[in-house]
Amino acid sequence: MRNNRLFIIAVVLIALGLLGLITTTWFGSYRQPQRIIQMPGMMGGMMNRGEMKDMMQRMMSGMLPPGIKPENLPDPDSRGAKLLIQHCNQCHNLPSPKMHTAGEWPAIADRMFARMSIMSNMMGIENPSSEEQLLMISYLKAHALKSVSPGMLPSPESKGAILFKEICSQCHALPDPELHSAGEWPKVIERMMSNMQSMGRRTSTEDERNVITNYLSAHAKRSSAQ
Repeated sequence: MRNNRLFIIAVVLIALGLLGLITTTWFGSYRQPQRIIQMPGMMGGMMNRGEMKDMMQRMMSGMLPPGIKPENLPDPDSRGAKLLIQHCNQCHNLPSPKMHTAGEWPAIADRMFARMSIMSNMMGIENPSSEEQLLMISYLKAHALKSVSPGMLPSPESKGAILFKEICSQCHALPDPELHSAGEWPKVIERMMSNMQSMGRRTSTEDERNVITNYLSAHAKRSSAQ
């Protein structure tokens, strides 16, 4: 009973903070808050950081795909990767830089930094410095998803291209078919379908998956020997 009551209180407090952030952002008056919510130690008496992360992950269920392991990040020993692990892993599972394009990451990262600033006095959520924020954004952009506009797809009127646009654009920009080799695409598609299922998105039938796989494999990255 106590855990349920604390969970509800925490959800209400965070929701109110995020509502204020969304409102000010919508009307164009947002400036990154330094101390919007002053509740030193309040959440510390309610739940530990592990419980906070579990609560946040449940709140965002269906919004984020499963995270990746730190060692699977590109250039995992770089400072950008280490900062991503240190800060982005506080509230939810570790995101892959390939979740978004280089053009999308700055706005998404700024939104996350703002939320972290709001929560900086809740359970000691650590907000990165301005310099660290720039490093993290540079890292995310450097390893971002390489996308292609729908109009630039090869054979854009083919069944494979149409299904690819319909299904794969539900979660992110369309990846360039040349991003992977023909041998890599089947495993990538299998992983993406699993992510979509966990997020409650429409997944493909087996026939549709085969059509998409064949389409991407036909237009995949060519090896130097070819």
